[in-house]
Amino acid sequence: MAMPLSKVNNSYLYYPPAQDEIQLIREAVILPLALIIVERNRRELERKARTLRSIFARAADIMIAKMKADLTTNTQQLLHKSITLCMYTNTADQISYRFNCRGFEDQIAYSHAYIRTEINKCISAYSAGIFTK
Repeated sequence: MAMPLSKVNNSYLYYPPAQDEIQLIREAVILPLALIIVERNRRELERKARTLRSIFARAADIMIAKMKADLTTNTQQLLHKSITLCMYTNTADQISYRFNCRGFEDQIAYSHAYIRTEINKCISAYSAGIFTK
């Protein structure tokens, strides 16, 4: 089916992503990685016998639930804004992602050090959110 001419001639479709859209892309990169780390740590808690294991496990469960909800929201917003994202290359020093934002295609690269720092910030923010309630 053909695209309506109003969409073909709409110059808005080919503008670079706005700051909030770049933030959505960044969250789409960082949040799944942080979720993987929290889930891995949760599994390790189950294997180790510690005195406060049940408290740590419950905190991890709360963080996992919140992260999954936020990841779902992020994915819905990306779909709503017609943004697609996929991993492009993974080298020793950086990971590159390609994205398409309303027809505007580009590549974004993050260093491994930056990703580690952002994952730590993300996990810290979620854990702080648990204990401030």
